[in-house]
Amino acid sequence: MIAQKINVSHTLEDQRMALTLQQQTSILQLTLAMFNTAPGASNLMFLGSLLRSGQSLASLAQSLTESSLFLDRQYAAYLKPDEFAAKFVSDLVGDRVSIGDKGLVIDYMTHRMIDGATQGELIAELLSILSPIPASNSNWGKAASHHNARNATKVITHLLGSTFTPANIAVVVDYMLAQMAAGKTFGEMIVWAIDTVTGVDHDNVVWGNAAVLLNNRIEVSRYYSVDKAGTTIERATMRQILTKVTVDTATVAAAKTTIDHLLSNDSGFSNDTSDDFQFDKVLVIKKNNVFPCRRERQNGPN
Repeated sequence: MIAQKINVSHTLEDQRMALTLQQQTSILQLTLAMFNTAPGASNLMFLGSLLRSGQSLASLAQSLTESSLFLDRQYAAYLKPDEFAAKFVSDLVGDRVSIGDKGLVIDYMTHRMIDGATQGELIAELLSILSPIPASNSNWGKAASHHNARNATKVITHLLGSTFTPANIAVVVDYMLAQMAAGKTFGEMIVWAIDTVTGVDHDNVVWGNAAVLLNNRIEVSRYYSVDKAGTTIERATMRQILTKVTVDTATVAAAKTTIDHLLSNDSGFSNDTSDDFQFDKVLVIKKNNVFPCRRERQNGPN
């Protein structure tokens, strides 16, 4: 097993040389902002190939926001179509949508799954439709606003950590939501948030510590994903490693030591059956975009 992992690592390490430093950095930053972890060499190369083919970072971020991976919820494969549909819709919109409107979507999802659609396809379809719905929409506006606020808070918290108070994080989130209401996509605002943090001086009284924190975490992420061409440490384990990285540079060295230990001892390795942190799988899902809530949105609020 170890020999196989070493061979794969060498191949990925050779492939990463095709990416520019900026492309590598952008992917590392995007993965940390959205998933609070490092991409690993395989994900780095896959996302890098999309950037090299001409896709913008904002477009890539938007695609990832519409994935089951960003939703960060797991649904058992054995769930019957109606069971999955009911659970997913309840998780996503709660009581912010009428029973009648939820019933329409649940019924639609159930029939789509009976016809062969997968859980991932339906998750991506609804997520791509819900986010752009305006807050003024009488049927779905409240659910869309809650969904966008939750996602924006997640991203900003990943970026800023404890360097901002919850109240100040809320100010940044409100700005992002206002920009989205004016026509920006969530993907564009994720890139804005990253650029804002990375573009300030480290001695800036408001954003400085956040910039240092992100820089330190990206250094650790680069060490694992690029220098070590790592692919095997579990996502949860890598999150724990990065969480311990602070503005203190000593924590960067400690994190690298932990990574070395895990890689050399074949411990903390992911199991393909339990860890599905693979961007190439979630980004190939197609969306039909014919949900009942989409038709209602196009007709405008009642």
